[in-house]
Amino acid sequence: MSTPGSPEPKASYRQIEGLAQSREAIDAVIAAAAKSICIFDHNLEQRGYGDPARIERLRHFLLAGRAHRLRIALHEPEHLERHEPRLIALLRQLPGSIAIHRTIGQARNAMDPFVLADDHSVWHLQHLGQPRAVVALHSPADATPLLDRFEEIWALSEPAVASSTLGL
Repeated sequence: MSTPGSPEPKASYRQIEGLAQSREAIDAVIAAAAKSICIFDHNLEQRGYGDPARIERLRHFLLAGRAHRLRIALHEPEHLERHEPRLIALLRQLPGSIAIHRTIGQARNAMDPFVLADDHSVWHLQHLGQPRAVVALHSPADATPLLDRFEEIWALSEPAVASSTLGL
């Protein structure tokens, strides 16, 4: 994020391999966010969403502005509900800032997880079963197509994880 009069951040693009590099890249994308973070994944497993430092980064981002939003679209939200208590706690603390949906219909065919910051930064795993990913920071040309894709996935999803445990 730049301030008036400061130079725009320099765009960067690189290929990465493995979970450790992907986790670092996801943190870099989160750090680049100014207004919104969009996450599409199968189930968030092995991506570091149980890490206290990652949750604290997300909390800081969400509290930094009233309009800041985190949207997560998952094929299988059950993993999140059972194994990511810190993310669930963050949802309960900031229910108006976070939405978690389950994909339905054609959106369930998507097999390439990604994390987007605004319309300019992205981490993108090429395919769910492969270790190769790319990270592009401050590069709208790389992020905008995935933002459009996220909006399509979001349109083909339904609310999945609520901030409360109230039931009938």
